[in-house]
Amino acid sequence: MGDLAPAELTATGEHPPRSSSMQFLLVLAALWVLFHLVAAGSGVIGSHVLRSVHLGGAIILTLCYKPLAGSWRWIDALLILAVIASTLYLVVRSDAILLSNWFTFLWPERILGAMLFVSLIEAVRRALGWGFVALIAVFVGYAVLGPWIPGVFGHRGLSIDRLIFSFYLGSQGVTGMLIGISASIVALFLIFGEILNASGAGNTFINVALRIGGRLRGGAGMVAVIGSAFMGMINGSAVANVASTGVLTIPLMRRLGFSRNLAGAIEAVASTGGQFMPPIMGPGAFLMAELLGISYLDVAVAALIPSTLFYIGLLLAVWLLAGKNGLQPIPADMIPSRKVTYAPVALMALLLPIGVLVGLVIARFTVQYAVLAAIIIAAVLLVVQALIRRANRTAETGKDAPVAALALAFDLSARNIAYVGMIIAAAQIIVAVINLTGLGVTLSQIIVSLGQSNLMLSLVLTMGVAILLGMPTPAAYAVAAAVLGPPLARLGLEMLPAHLFIYYFACLAAITPPVASAVFAACAISRGSVIPTAGHAILLSLSLFLIPFLFVNDPVLLLEGSPLRIALAVISGMLGVATLTLATIGYLMAPIPAVFRVVLGIAALALIVPGWVSDLVGLLVATVVFGLLLSGQVRSSTAAVSPANRSP
Repeated sequence: MGDLAPAELTATGEHPPRSSSMQFLLVLAALWVLFHLVAAGSGVIGSHVLRSVHLGGAIILTLCYKPLAGSWRWIDALLILAVIASTLYLVVRSDAILLSNWFTFLWPERILGAMLFVSLIEAVRRALGWGFVALIAVFVGYAVLGPWIPGVFGHRGLSIDRLIFSFYLGSQGVTGMLIGISASIVALFLIFGEILNASGAGNTFINVALRIGGRLRGGAGMVAVIGSAFMGMINGSAVANVASTGVLTIPLMRRLGFSRNLAGAIEAVASTGGQFMPPIMGPGAFLMAELLGISYLDVAVAALIPSTLFYIGLLLAVWLLAGKNGLQPIPADMIPSRKVTYAPVALMALLLPIGVLVGLVIARFTVQYAVLAAIIIAAVLLVVQALIRRANRTAETGKDAPVAALALAFDLSARNIAYVGMIIAAAQIIVAVINLTGLGVTLSQIIVSLGQSNLMLSLVLTMGVAILLGMPTPAAYAVAAAVLGPPLARLGLEMLPAHLFIYYFACLAAITPPVASAVFAACAISRGSVIPTAGHAILLSLSLFLIPFLFVNDPVLLLEGSPLRIALAVISGMLGVATLTLATIGYLMAPIPAVFRVVLGIAALALIVPGWVSDLVGLLVATVVFGLLLSGQVRSSTAAVSPANRSP
């Protein structure tokens, strides 16, 4: 059971020959995916059983996908047996565990809990790396060493016995709420996204993006932004978005004059925004809906304008950089025809499932029901497409095309669900420690004391924590929400804007140090350097850091208010983002002098300060500078950078 790469189809539509162990793993993954679908459709599988099988399957598949080498394989076998035993106990004793009183802990349960913990930590190490294991170790150490920690962060401490009980059988353990959301909602959306991708959604999105943005200045970069925005609407994962669209857009940008680092940065930032883009946002959005006790539709509607502002700002930044570096539109012969782009079969396979999903969510059906219906329709259309392709070939080829297409989608779904499951399980451990030790209350008191004198300082601190957690988005949001959500509410912020603020910056952690996972994924394709690519990504997204402060200060941007107020807020927000983008890029019709860039930056910052006076001043200053720049009365002595002077 090697480190399996995503399954690919041969030219005949069939899978290449596989070893018996690989075939067994494919069957196991398919059964695990089907279990999630049956659980969602039947409603007869209890939540504790669903969570236990979801977690156990994620650990086992992670250990199989990333096995130890050579003579160490026996460790994998022991770990898998330990997971099977501990998961079976949770399933068989499900009712008794749910009804048991506080801290009744038998020796067999201690052993099973310890074995599951060790297996989970090893699976987390293989999926996420040593950094995540070290982070968990820090929090577990904090829980045990509490009595010896001086100052406000000291606490009574938790015994090893109590920790294992809380981990294995407690309501905040690894079968807690976060894992429940992963099992019942996130897994279904990951399956839906992979079935859509298998039907050719990625190519359709890229073709549409080529026709929309290819003729504009810096067309290859515009295509990357538009294509990644489309893909983000059904994907919800920055790294997966880079992997699916970046293999097409990054080589295209390189071919048309973009440097390696700039091409990777554009794709990384564009893919990161997909986590915030309705109708299918990232897994953290589903966590948010459950934590706040509101409909996912409310979260998606609230994110609509901020996500649109994100991509408007990014498109403007790419367009300005293209002018600054002399990058041209895509040649006409590389843009697909209208007939190819809007082929009825391809569009139906894409739009019909998404339309059903959105329609059912708007009609207030449960999210599980809506996405399950969309999965069924997408799977049927995928099989129909495969049968059409098979009918257009000779009888000797493509015999298993429909089965192979679904097998590929299920295989990739299982990989993604297992990966996200490891992220959320690790976050569940950290959140449990935060709650059990009272660390969340302590940090809340510190943030509230700061915010009483300066709310902006608390917001900046919240932004820094969400970014510097250095985790994948679901984990970063879950931990940050547990620590930072309550104090923001106590400072008077509404819960939805406060949690969207946290989630937005948890998303931006994918392009900012210390982890910058989307940047690493883009560099793997562009062959660029990580630090320069991250630098370009931060430059491109600097103006986008303004957006959360805008909607926290004015929730009208979350579609809370009259149409007139919403329209005015959107115009003001667009001007604020455009102002800061001009200040950071430093180019419009010509390079902008440094003093005017500083003035534009100050005007943009004035727009995020609460109060209509500062907003009016910021708008007035920005409008005056815009007018001067557009009239040609302001010119820099610095010439625009020619293509020949760009870094490779």
